[in-house]
Amino acid sequence: KAVKALKDVYAHWVPEDRILCANLWSAELSKLAANAFLAQRISSVNAMSALCEATGADVTEVSHAVGKDTRIGPKFLNASVGFGGSCFQKDILNLVYICECNGLPEVAHYWKQVIIMNDYQKNR
Repeated sequence: KAVKALKDVYAHWVPEDRILCANLWSAELSKLAANAFLAQRISSVNAMSALCEATGADVTEVSHAVGKDTRIGPKFLNASVGFGGSCFQKDILNLVYICECNGLPEVAHYWKQVIIMNDYQKNR
């Protein structure tokens, strides 16, 4: 009943097919995952830029070629100083905490590496 009432309210501004209903954990992890995936992509291209510099490759050419793969696409493939703002790092640290609380240290370590790579990029 409450879900239908909320859907009816949002239906005035949001197309029905864009309104998602999920349990609490699915909703929370969806938000955290979206930001973490974007941050991961930024860290990945920045890691590749360091390797390109070391080998003499052109990161712009590599990113362009990788972005041509339809499974990957061209968005967020520009090397930069790293991610900033208030959401990406906070959301990744929340994922790390949730992983650690649920006995998933390897998964927590994986997400920590995204932040480590971002810090590396900012300092090089």
